[in-house]
Amino acid sequence: MNRLEEDRNAIDKIDKQITELFEKRFTVVEDVIAYKMENDLPILNSGREDDITKKNTERIQREDIRPYFTEWYKKLLASSRQYQQDILDKKKED
Repeated sequence: MNRLEEDRNAIDKIDKQITELFEKRFTVVEDVIAYKMENDLPILNSGREDDITKKNTERIQREDIRPYFTEWYKKLLASSRQYQQDILDKKKED
């Protein structure tokens, strides 16, 4: 096996972990939106999003990749908000 194949195998393993964590995160998001619906809270809390984006970006030790992480993380949060909105919309239809 050459270096490229080894790197691709390593990426595949990392991607598997990412997908597992993604599913776990969105399971928790389901509980978050349930709480927000019960307590009549809005989906977006921009202050919280700014705080967790900053906190998680600071965890990235390599400065050269921080901007890429920030971009990716903001997309993750946007997907999370959209998922919450979809759940809320479906609940309103029921």
